[in-house]
Amino acid sequence: MDLLSAASNGVAAARHLSSAPPEVNNAINTTLLCHSYTLQPDFASYFAVLKGNAWVIWSCGMLVLLMLCVLYIVTLRSALRYWKESCSSVAVVLAVYPVVAAAGLVSTVLPRVRILSEAVAQEAVMIAMYHFYFLIIAECGGTNQLVRKSEESHLETRVLPCCCWPCCVLPRPRVQQKSLTWLRYLVLQMPVIQGILYLIVLVLWAEDMMLYLNSFIYIQPFIAVSILSGVWGIIMCVRAAEATGAKPRPRFLALQLALLIVKLQCGFAKVLPDLVTLPCIMALHPSVFVNLIQNIVMVLEMLLLSILAWRLYRVPPGKDAEKVQHVVIAVLEDSISSLEKVNDIGNHKIYNSKNDI
Repeated sequence: MDLLSAASNGVAAARHLSSAPPEVNNAINTTLLCHSYTLQPDFASYFAVLKGNAWVIWSCGMLVLLMLCVLYIVTLRSALRYWKESCSSVAVVLAVYPVVAAAGLVSTVLPRVRILSEAVAQEAVMIAMYHFYFLIIAECGGTNQLVRKSEESHLETRVLPCCCWPCCVLPRPRVQQKSLTWLRYLVLQMPVIQGILYLIVLVLWAEDMMLYLNSFIYIQPFIAVSILSGVWGIIMCVRAAEATGAKPRPRFLALQLALLIVKLQCGFAKVLPDLVTLPCIMALHPSVFVNLIQNIVMVLEMLLLSILAWRLYRVPPGKDAEKVQHVVIAVLEDSISSLEKVNDIGNHKIYNSKNDI
């Protein structure tokens, strides 16, 4: 029954009903409408919202991705001159930047594949971490050379992230074949466990989006423990290599920044719409809009990291250390020559004074 028409016919209506609609707060209505949009828009509605901006974003993204592919080929050709015995590991480590950028670009075109793109990008970084372990060993001349150069020194176990726990007492094993194998397995668990966990995440996401959102918080601690333990193993290996004179830290920093971008930056973009009330800029859910911006920024960041990798891998390993040694030797030679000159001047003055006497 129509209560409004019944009220006009003399039938008593409820007090909260009236023939005139109430005034609506347009700001609140816009916000509610903005949050009523789907978290997974289809391509047609997504393209209709972006309009001309879509072609600009996708064209620039394709251009940056093409530049990344060219940089990858150039950097790989330069690096293979010094890493001939580890060509596959170098190729995998350098490929992480165009792969992550390609995953971000696909997510900007198809927002429904965001979870799949994140899984591909993060798994690419995990595999690159494992191959970077072999680069560290190769830079030291192999495991036998690393053990020999270490001269029975101990592994530095109190490094990040374990150095943040003041009550954490960890043993320090000697640098031996057994300890290096243990470090290898500690790093290897990253791509294996991360792949299994993200397979579970993708199954939950394919089943139901809300099931994925409600269950991901319980999977996140396992992801964090796996990544932190793997990074701990890599840092211990870097410290052991530096003790023998190798310098893998700059290259590890370039790869570590990629890990921070695909994990922390993507994680912050996920929780930002829940922490802050964002304005409805387009007819998109705030999470979809934030994800669009985050992927654009990530593609540009991969370009900068690829340029950094090109600068690091185009020179022989340890060249910076050799430069420092040459500078120190030159300074010492100048100091010795200046002291000799001072001694000669002093001796000459003493000889002249004796002749005068």
